[in-house]
Amino acid sequence: MMIASCSKDNLSGSSGAAGSVSSTLLAVGQTSAQLASGSTFSVQVTPSGTTIDTSHTQPHPDHCKNDGMGSFLNGTDFLTPTNELIAIVDAESAGDMRGLRMYGRSGATITNYDAAGNVVTLPLPPAGGPEGVSFSGGEFAHIDSLLKTIVKTVVDFGAGIAVKHDSITITRAGKIVITRAVSGQQVTETVTFESYSVNGNAIEGTKTRINTFDPTTGVGSATTSVANGKITFNTGVVATWTGSRARHSTIVLDANKHPLSGTVTTTATTTVTGSDGTVIYSHTTTNPVVENIACGGAHRWPVSGTVETDYKTNKVIIDFGDGTCANKDVTVTINGVTTTKVIGG
Repeated sequence: MMIASCSKDNLSGSSGAAGSVSSTLLAVGQTSAQLASGSTFSVQVTPSGTTIDTSHTQPHPDHCKNDGMGSFLNGTDFLTPTNELIAIVDAESAGDMRGLRMYGRSGATITNYDAAGNVVTLPLPPAGGPEGVSFSGGEFAHIDSLLKTIVKTVVDFGAGIAVKHDSITITRAGKIVITRAVSGQQVTETVTFESYSVNGNAIEGTKTRINTFDPTTGVGSATTSVANGKITFNTGVVATWTGSRARHSTIVLDANKHPLSGTVTTTATTTVTGSDGTVIYSHTTTNPVVENIACGGAHRWPVSGTVETDYKTNKVIIDFGDGTCANKDVTVTINGVTTTKVIGG
């Protein structure tokens, strides 16, 4: 799972209630930045250069476990630190690569069908390729072509499957259904929820994602929208969920069809509003989030862009920096107080 819940002891720079609030809001900022971009940023080494343990068997003091991926901002406690965030992450991630990793690792039964209704079994993803069944917008074109044979994916949690992530338990129930239609270079994915809930938070609505990619030019786009979105929290609060995202990519592939260079630029906005008009959560890219593929696998975070998040009465702003691959500084502003965080450090 690419945005799961995880815990970390001895949070750097945290002490008492104020430290707890700060670390929670930092986690909210990291989560919203990943949701806004549709990507998952991570670091694969500790500040000292040693490899992060991703086995879940040996908690490492230098990172917060993210289902085998390191957090990109130090000081985070839970990447989904609250009840609302657990539900919003599931809603926003439903059907994409992060979501499918989340489902598979949480014990769901995932079944893929072709147009004739036959079950399709996918091979294991290549190193550096996507896990799960979702189009990458041209970043992994060789996988995308295989996925075009799949017209329907059913993710089934049945009456409920619980999985423990460090100190907390997440229980999912119901189904997520993804249908696909291909027309030339365009692939339309429609995601719906059937009696779906996470920790008792019920999610409804329809997500539509339209992907296009021209392998001759390396230019692609992916737009996502939400219709009739609704989250009924386990507290009884009923909220309207709206969202949109646009990702534009220019990708250069090497001889083995792996991404060599190019950029992925994303703009997004999501809002979860209570029935009384109160904004429970929102994020927006006030400056487009840009990922530079030429930076390589060691740089698994954006090179520039700004994401602004409102969570209840709090505001968190994350600025990814100057656009260079060498930059590891991220500016974080929490309720008007600005600090600089070093990626992974």
